[in-house]
Amino acid sequence: MFPRNSALLALVLCSCQTTLFSTSGAMLTGTQYSNRISRERGNILKNLTGTQEYENHIVTSSLDASEPVRMMYRGLREVYHRILGPTGMRDEGVSLQPRIPPYVPFPCDVRGYRSPTPPTSVHQLRPGDFDVVAALGDSLTSATGANSRQFWELLIDNRGLSWCIGGQETWRTHLTLPNILKEFNPRIFGYSFADSYNVHLPSQFNVAEIIATTSDMPYNAASLVERMKADPRVNWHKHWKLLTIMIGGNDFCSDVCYQTNATQWINRDQEKYLLTTLHYLKKVMPRTLVNLVPSPLINLSFSIDKVQAPFTCQFVRPVECSCLYGPKYSSKRNLYRQLERRFVKIMEQVSHRAEFHSNDFTVVYQPFYRDASIFHRRDGKPDLSIMAIDCVHLSQKGHAVSANGLWNNMLEPTRQKTTVLRELFEDFKCPTPENPFIKTYYNS
Repeated sequence: MFPRNSALLALVLCSCQTTLFSTSGAMLTGTQYSNRISRERGNILKNLTGTQEYENHIVTSSLDASEPVRMMYRGLREVYHRILGPTGMRDEGVSLQPRIPPYVPFPCDVRGYRSPTPPTSVHQLRPGDFDVVAALGDSLTSATGANSRQFWELLIDNRGLSWCIGGQETWRTHLTLPNILKEFNPRIFGYSFADSYNVHLPSQFNVAEIIATTSDMPYNAASLVERMKADPRVNWHKHWKLLTIMIGGNDFCSDVCYQTNATQWINRDQEKYLLTTLHYLKKVMPRTLVNLVPSPLINLSFSIDKVQAPFTCQFVRPVECSCLYGPKYSSKRNLYRQLERRFVKIMEQVSHRAEFHSNDFTVVYQPFYRDASIFHRRDGKPDLSIMAIDCVHLSQKGHAVSANGLWNNMLEPTRQKTTVLRELFEDFKCPTPENPFIKTYYNS
């Protein structure tokens, strides 16, 4: 979540927050486009501290477009992961969920919630009918820094802990959506099971990438499909797939203030890229239910402003979220928040479009993050333990609270879905014989 056009900062931090995978625009020619580049070419020796304009409006450093720099990024990050070790394996600390002892049963009766034969309609799926899980998103989905104790550990992706795609251990230690679904179908696969960079095997079908924005989703969706089709475990036309997409935070945290006239067109482009992604998935990915989730990043940031944030947060947030907290752009933060709120409504409107609903495919807007806040406890007191030490990313406990929220939304009918975070296990929905199906717009 670092600003894209800060070349010096990118080098100091090992280029650890630049986008690796993006869509590329059409080739342009002529002298009037001499300062425009595509995301597949660029000269690292030219304009290192300046900016160039991408053909699809993105303004960035030429470092982003350089294949040598991307390779350097991957190598440095690999070394970094190995030096710091598996931070995701830590099992104590205030930012971890309370461990559930073995004698406490799973909150739901799991018997009878996998269909005897695979359903033919996405609107008749029970929790145990999902065979494959996958995810698209940014660093909140890659669980970046979830188990961090020092700010330099914020560069480690604890993907096994991710709220919607992590599958490390069980729900007793790490409540995640896959760890919940494992109780209904122990053979489910695709979840990340350890700390990993997204090209590592443990990431599996989690292709979320640090600093990803909505404009990256079409490319990342294609990468996910390619990865899944190459996996011999996936029966493309038989297995039911659960794909969670959560995106948008970086658009306003570290992108909107660096793009030319972005406040005039960013919502329009966000809708365009979101539609492109969903149309592609609808065309190529049969037997799929898509959870479409708004990002909690801006809401959580604004709720943290009501308390005295720790020093590490005051130090890191202007770097990771410079559009809101950097001194040069913070005067426009309320405008950026308004644009972010508008995108949340766009996501919901897109999810209702008729072309995204059939027997084979559906999109469901899950709004549990919509009004997210650190003031989610019943006593009204702030709970900073759901945040990582930078107050931007989620802690392991925050991922568990998020998993609880997503699971509840999946069992809640349209127009009755929870829009706020709640304390862990305060409310944990279960399927019933009267309501056994995952809720869609057609069966609510």
